[in-house]
Amino acid sequence: MTPARQPWLHRNNLLALIAGVLVPLLLVLVGVELVREFDSSRVLRAEVNKSYETRLQIQKVFSSLQDAETGVRGFVLTRDDQYLEPYANAVASLGDQESRLADLVTSQKEQADDLIRLQALADRKLQILSRAIEARRAGIPYETLVVSSGNEGKIVMDNVRIVVARMIDREAAALNERSTAADDRSIRTEWLVAGLFLLLLAVISATAYLTWRYMRARRIILADLQATTARQKVIFDSAIDTIITLNPSGSIETVNAAGERMFGYSAAELARRDVSLLIDIAPDGEGEFLKRLGASQGALTRGLIRQMEGLRRSGETFPVDVALGAMQLPTGTHVVAVVRDISERRRIEQLKDEFVSTVSHELRTPLTSIAGSLGLLSGGAAGPLPEKAARLIQIAQSNSQRLVRLINDILDIEKIESGKLRLDLAPLDLREIAERSIEGVQGYARELGVVVALGEAEDAPVRGDADRLIQVVTNLLSNASKFSPAGGVVTVTVDRETRLARLSVVDQGPGIPESFRSRIFSKFAQADGSDTRAKGGTGLGLAIAREIAERHGGRLWFESAEGEGATFHLDLPLADAPVASAEDDGPRLLIVEDDPDAADILREMLERDGFAAHIAGSTRDALVAIRSAHYDACLVDLQLPDADGISLIREIRATPGAHDMPVVVVSGDAAHGKARGRSLEVLDWLEKPVDQSRLRAAVTAINRRKGDVRPVVLHVDDDRDILEVTAAALSDAAEILAAESLAAARAVLAKRKPDLVVLDLGLPDGSGLELLNELGDGAGHMIPVIVYSAQEMDAALADRVEAVLTKSRTSLAGLARTVRRLTDARKTLETSGAE
Repeated sequence: MTPARQPWLHRNNLLALIAGVLVPLLLVLVGVELVREFDSSRVLRAEVNKSYETRLQIQKVFSSLQDAETGVRGFVLTRDDQYLEPYANAVASLGDQESRLADLVTSQKEQADDLIRLQALADRKLQILSRAIEARRAGIPYETLVVSSGNEGKIVMDNVRIVVARMIDREAAALNERSTAADDRSIRTEWLVAGLFLLLLAVISATAYLTWRYMRARRIILADLQATTARQKVIFDSAIDTIITLNPSGSIETVNAAGERMFGYSAAELARRDVSLLIDIAPDGEGEFLKRLGASQGALTRGLIRQMEGLRRSGETFPVDVALGAMQLPTGTHVVAVVRDISERRRIEQLKDEFVSTVSHELRTPLTSIAGSLGLLSGGAAGPLPEKAARLIQIAQSNSQRLVRLINDILDIEKIESGKLRLDLAPLDLREIAERSIEGVQGYARELGVVVALGEAEDAPVRGDADRLIQVVTNLLSNASKFSPAGGVVTVTVDRETRLARLSVVDQGPGIPESFRSRIFSKFAQADGSDTRAKGGTGLGLAIAREIAERHGGRLWFESAEGEGATFHLDLPLADAPVASAEDDGPRLLIVEDDPDAADILREMLERDGFAAHIAGSTRDALVAIRSAHYDACLVDLQLPDADGISLIREIRATPGAHDMPVVVVSGDAAHGKARGRSLEVLDWLEKPVDQSRLRAAVTAINRRKGDVRPVVLHVDDDRDILEVTAAALSDAAEILAAESLAAARAVLAKRKPDLVVLDLGLPDGSGLELLNELGDGAGHMIPVIVYSAQEMDAALADRVEAVLTKSRTSLAGLARTVRRLTDARKTLETSGAE
């Protein structure tokens, strides 16, 4: 039904309802009025009959008196007693006639009064007639009697006639009045009934019209519904994805043709079958289907998508994406499941992962060798270099790192899309980032005839991943140089605002076209999209740069006017604490202790040994401090006001930039904490009250790099250049044993147990992970392992190694720091155990 027809249909239904009520009501009114008219007619007839009867009775009384008078007159003339018979009959019946008349006129006062007068006159008349009869019998002559009683009798009869005429006239007038009123009432009734019948006719006509319109609208709506149903059925059956509707009990109501092809069942076979036959979308919990679905998948109000396993009729399982949505019907909450087979997508993802892994290993490994070798040469590993050679080495090293970043663009995009981009956050100065970035692009800018200069710049402490931020700024500088005219100047400024640090890159190029601005940060976006464009580039740089900026909690944006150049701004939150530098007085330690006196004692003890100690009284304060400043180690109490110390250590291990920070537990129940946190990397577990010598030994071990006995490190890698460069970088920290294959590594392990293993994953005779089960030290402990590889490691295996470092992402200096930390930690634990 179309929305436009819905209000009309509702009004039509309302009018039909009103008509349906009015018709019976009008019929009832007509019937009531007709009944009243019939009752009025019956009353009128009764009154007419009574009126005629009353007048007749009056006439009978008068007639009886006349008969009595006539009979007496004949007797007086003839003295014959036969003439007295009418008189005798009148005397005998007159009483009854007067009584009947009295009954008829009782309710009429005037008539009753006249009746009394009539009775008195009748009595008087009978007395006169009785005297005349007696006198005639006494022999009085006729003439004498006529003279003596005739006049009096005549007067009485005249009065009787007057009274009778008045009573008859009054009764006739009353009857006429009643008849007139009845006629008027009949006329009114006729008009009312006619009006009601006309209204009834109008209502019936309106009802018939509304019924016709309703039936017409119903046919139109039914046609629309049939068309909509046909369209939906075509859509339903032609959809590529499986569409399943489920009733509130989890049984299948409908399935489209795609579902039949996907699962191998016909729609008839699936009707009323439980959906778990195809996909177990509500596996958890107990009770009804909707309750289990909500417990396992969550609320369906806004819909949700899950990855699950589908089951074909053949028993084959396959991966699917399932979109679930609720459908509210009068029979309850039904569920719509849209199922998509993602087997091909999984296969493509696997191929992509294999390609990325191959590219990662085959490109990162030689580039790591090149960058590492140049770094060692620059650092004097081959002896002093001439100034010019040193400068060339420095330029080569800088540009090799730039080349690594360019190669990593494709890998970065893949990581961003898969959510695997990781940042190593640390305190740094945005001005230093600008300087290093400018140094890295100077050679490229000179080739283009462009000058890159650092303008106004002040200290701007932020927390970030230095390499990633340099990648962002280098990209901005490269783009600015590329689009600037020869002889142009690209200016970099660093400003410190109230809550943010802003790095701006200003060029003198043609500006950004209006049509390109909306997609400038899109992947593979180029202002000149032709095959013969003058400017090179993949179009990935700005997309990656914006993602990195946003991952730092910042923003990358631009201002431009065509023909007037462009300015790109990188805004980052200011750090709450000053940036740590190599000129700090001593190692920075964080003491997490909620007891102020105990914290002050620990700080005083440590400051006497040359450490800079800071105090945090809660887990929240500790995490804020760790995320805003650099600390070389952390002392943790297990009993904290807002969480326990074990949870804090786990949070530290999950915090970028602090995951490898050494931790010493200082608690009143260290033994219990050690049992709970056995899997955590903790240098030592100290009981309160603290033994000063043991605390000093544990903390001092944090910065110890070389002892009387050098730790032994086994480095397993199939690239000889990497082995040599790594050995040179770690020569002052450990004794390095090299192995280029699994077989060579096993041969070394058979002769000597190292203190640490640096392991590459891609080896010619298998995966380096195969060695993990063979790295026991004979005392029931596992030898620490650092995975240092160009390949990505399965996250499920990360808890079996101490650190996972990626070639080209982690410099040799970073590898060396990790090796020193782990070897020192192992030595400290061994010392603590011996004590």
